[in-house]
Amino acid sequence: MRTFIFGAGASLHAGYPLASDLWGALEGWARAVYPEDHPFVDAIDTMNAEFEFSKSFELVLTDLDELIESLLRESQKTKAAMTEKVMLVTARSTIPRMIRSYFDAIRVAPATLYEIFGHSVLSPGDAVITFNYDLGLDRELRRADKWSIGDGYGFCIPRFTDSPCKLYKLHGSTNWFGEPFGGLARGFAQMDSPPMGQRPVIQRSEFDYLGYENGSDPQCHDGPVRIESLIMPTANKKVFLNTSYGREWEGFWDYLWAQAATALRSSDEVYLIGYSIPEYDTRARDLIRSEIRPDVPIEVCCHNGTSDVVKTLRQIGLGRASAAIDRTFDGWIKSHANHGGRGIVA
Repeated sequence: MRTFIFGAGASLHAGYPLASDLWGALEGWARAVYPEDHPFVDAIDTMNAEFEFSKSFELVLTDLDELIESLLRESQKTKAAMTEKVMLVTARSTIPRMIRSYFDAIRVAPATLYEIFGHSVLSPGDAVITFNYDLGLDRELRRADKWSIGDGYGFCIPRFTDSPCKLYKLHGSTNWFGEPFGGLARGFAQMDSPPMGQRPVIQRSEFDYLGYENGSDPQCHDGPVRIESLIMPTANKKVFLNTSYGREWEGFWDYLWAQAATALRSSDEVYLIGYSIPEYDTRARDLIRSEIRPDVPIEVCCHNGTSDVVKTLRQIGLGRASAAIDRTFDGWIKSHANHGGRGIVA
């Protein structure tokens, strides 16, 4: 069995920005598309006034979360303080929706390398772990008949076939939504399950994009109240949602990560592509360090960061980490496709 680990560097070819470039891309897009009084532009103005974007967008969002928590703890009730709290909380709730809208706007671009990967590299029984939110990989694996939405994300959507390969999106996905109380707009909900449900729901338009004509999620009601989109864009990955009923989604995320851990433990080969293993992504680093067996070869393709990633992997005890011969995703895909999907380690 093989496991492929993808980061933002892999989706770059399909037009999606790296984490370091995401804020600039979001700002340019929003200002070009929306009027000055749109919530997206308001959120951008609030963030630019409050923070310096010289560091990773994920770290800035973590600073935002910490600032909001600090303000919420303060006893000061001045009008200015209350206004700042409202502006920051509003911006924070708007940003995931803005990311999803931006990614939806640019997802018409072809994902050629993912297409080759699905058809000529991935084999039934392999697993893919991705820290990306976009749907470029999902769509191409579906087109290659290597993935099905039935259980391909690691959770079950009835009425669809089982997936030949699993795609574990450990930082979430732009097509995952939360639907409080099963989409109920009014009346009383029966509390035989958590208010946010046991898993994300997927709306009908996302089935269309993935190639399922007239497909739908029986648990999605497209209600007026929902949480868009279940992604974790902060450096401090919060794998739960605080509600008046307690911490929700924590069990779901733990279950997803446990499945990814099982895949890594079962793998005889691991390929790490376009993911720099940043120090602040502690849960991902721990997953890689603790679940990949020390004797398993790891082939790394991370462009200019390849050597640093190999060094990091060796430092955490994975001594068989090596650089791919071609360190660009384009070259890596083509060389593997030409050799039946098998690895070529320098």
